[in-house]
Amino acid sequence: MLLAGDERGLRSDRPASGPQEGLPWRPLSPLSIEAPHVLSDVAASSPEDVWVVGQAHGRPLAARWDGTSWSVPPGPPPSAALIGAGLEGVAAARTGHAVPDGSGPAGHTDLRNEPAGRDALAEVIAVGGAYDRLLGTEIPLIRHWDGTGWAEMAAPALPDADSAQGYVLTDVTMVAPAEAWAVGHGSGRGNGLVALHWHHDRWHPAGLPDIAQGKLLAVCGTSPWDVWAVGAADRAGLVVHYDGRAWQRIRTPATRFPLTDVTAVSPDDAWCAGGGSVLRWNGRKWSRVKTPIESANTVTAVSATDVWVGGAQGELAHFDGHRWTWMTAPGDLHGTAVWRSSTVALPTSAPGAGIGAAVWMVGSRRLGGSVSTPQHRSFTSQSGEG
Repeated sequence: MLLAGDERGLRSDRPASGPQEGLPWRPLSPLSIEAPHVLSDVAASSPEDVWVVGQAHGRPLAARWDGTSWSVPPGPPPSAALIGAGLEGVAAARTGHAVPDGSGPAGHTDLRNEPAGRDALAEVIAVGGAYDRLLGTEIPLIRHWDGTGWAEMAAPALPDADSAQGYVLTDVTMVAPAEAWAVGHGSGRGNGLVALHWHHDRWHPAGLPDIAQGKLLAVCGTSPWDVWAVGAADRAGLVVHYDGRAWQRIRTPATRFPLTDVTAVSPDDAWCAGGGSVLRWNGRKWSRVKTPIESANTVTAVSATDVWVGGAQGELAHFDGHRWTWMTAPGDLHGTAVWRSSTVALPTSAPGAGIGAAVWMVGSRRLGGSVSTPQHRSFTSQSGEG
């Protein structure tokens, strides 16, 4: 299930300035594949280059939106030994126009603030996992799109392992041209945290804090020296941060459930969500944010004054820097949609050219009746709560 939306010109087919009338969200045409299929994540290099990943009929699924229609480029042939193979995370970036930002170590570049021209090259990485019945354990999946086709990437063995097995990957983010982080968790007991760093065309496992019953479920970054990952320590939320040297656990307000999504605008402005909780980073600490959504699953930010949250009951809410506004999902999606992931597709044209950024939500749909629709409402956020 797919949804694209706008607020004050956040849709690629509307002007980039001025408020828009009516509902800002619209459902998109369905994928041209037979049900059942599940969508797990969405990423975009531009409003005309959006990718969704998941699973269809026990096989990995990756589909591309070109601004008008969907296509499903063929991927590497699946191994007959794999059961339940699927893709859980995807990252996309236009690498042809990335330039050094001068704020970090030599040799690194920042993709976030560079406009993506239509002639730039699109690079996409998708990650996931499967159960290998011959090995008797879970294995990671990593796929790379170079602009023309998909190819398998070799996953590394974890420390004290002979081959790439015993873990799966749940999300991936690109932080510079040819540089990415993927996260996941092991299938054994004890410390299950997994983080892989892609640099110089190879994946390498990274050291992580020793956290019993830990899992990482989502990752994002504004640069190679500012990367956030969230997940669970047992059943509670977990946040870790990479500063270019090492991963460290960061203290957060207590949450009863895992954190399932994270987004960052800058090194001193990041958001995470999961299990109904929404937290915000101000450069010094994480604080709880009160929103009109009680089951927040995913969060994405265009800027510090343009943040969207999606919930497990089809709810949508927007933050303008001062006030949250509850939004009705289109059609009968309220109460039946479970939003799992969201992203922002930045425009390919120069600022002021009339094309705005598109916000995307993907998820699944619950069968049966929907809950009653509350009235449209808004209130001022209490973002400083501890």
